[in-house]
Amino acid sequence: MYKTKKLKNGLTIIAEEIPYFKSISMGIWFRAGIKTEENYIDGVSHFIEHMMFKGTKNRTSKQLVAEIENLGGVINAFTGRECTCYYVRLLDEHLNIGIDILSDMILNSKFDEKDIEREKSVITEELKMYEDSPEDLTYDILLEKVYDNKGIGKNILGSKESIKSMNREAILDYFEKFYVPENAVLSICGNFDFDETVKLIEDKFANWHGEKPNYNLQDEIFNPCVVKKDRDYEQTNLAICFECENIGSSSNDVYTIDIINNVLGGSSTSRLFQRIREDEGLVYSIYSEQEFYRDKGELGIYASMSTENLEDVYRLIKEEIVSLNENGITEEELKNSKEQLKGEFMLGMESTESRMSAIGKYMLITGKVETLEDVIEGLNSITMEDINRVIKDVLDIDKMGVCVVGKGVSEIEL
Repeated sequence: MYKTKKLKNGLTIIAEEIPYFKSISMGIWFRAGIKTEENYIDGVSHFIEHMMFKGTKNRTSKQLVAEIENLGGVINAFTGRECTCYYVRLLDEHLNIGIDILSDMILNSKFDEKDIEREKSVITEELKMYEDSPEDLTYDILLEKVYDNKGIGKNILGSKESIKSMNREAILDYFEKFYVPENAVLSICGNFDFDETVKLIEDKFANWHGEKPNYNLQDEIFNPCVVKKDRDYEQTNLAICFECENIGSSSNDVYTIDIINNVLGGSSTSRLFQRIREDEGLVYSIYSEQEFYRDKGELGIYASMSTENLEDVYRLIKEEIVSLNENGITEEELKNSKEQLKGEFMLGMESTESRMSAIGKYMLITGKVETLEDVIEGLNSITMEDINRVIKDVLDIDKMGVCVVGKGVSEIEL
């Protein structure tokens, strides 16, 4: 049973009480990611995420982490394309400490000039590490190209140039606009009393105010393309992307895409895995996955292989896409995918952290509550007609983005 409450300052709380757990997970979510950085320095959302751990008026950087870790808890954060989240996981008896720490970070972070300069070096090293990850690099190069390096197509970390140009004034300008209660959701899951917890949150965040941002963001246009980058990697990396136009997080067609993805490459029994890895032995890794934003989504395919296998792998992937368009999926695949996805979802929701994350992000992006029953009902409702319609809408071989990164790939015709 989910409970919600909007505080006088505009902060939305969404909670799930589970009394048989001995822990709580709590996160505060902001609609602030690479998508909202239009007219700001690229990577500022991610930079702020780092700076929030560099000390407040009340605690040093070490104290922020130590107060949680000394209790056996976890404190962390992440930045996405549309949101940033700061979260803690603790024993239920330490709930008040978690609220105090999160509120201190949000209300009292210092953004010291020296810390900003030092963190530029840290994030530059993070960028280098990311560039050494073939899988991440290949897909991000593809997104940058298909979205013309705008909005969700930009690198979450920024670039070496944007990181170098980061400054306190730019950070505070962004922070003061987007880190306001009207632009935030606090989600909590575990063993706690809702009414008492709301009072604690109201008390700790009483001095937090600010107007809801006027986003006025441009919509990204998806541009089909083929990108080839020579890199001295041991294997060649292939990424393919299809736009799920107008299929945002709250669309019922999210469940349709989930099923199509599961059949195509979302499991070890999927068509791509079985044909290209198991039958042909051309790859070690091949899979597909989906990502949804506020008003659109993507269905992506990734594979890594020896360069000499690239053309065969690419051809076979396209054959499977064409087959889905011409023949659809079988009744057995539809039935099995529904059961598999329901099982995976329910098993994945057995921790307070996963439940906190699911309800918090969904509320932030859509403004709605999505229950476990909603997901099960949504999957059960999908028909073969839905599958065929969405396959035709999304899996258009002439409207896909393709990126290949590896040794000598620029000379290979695709």
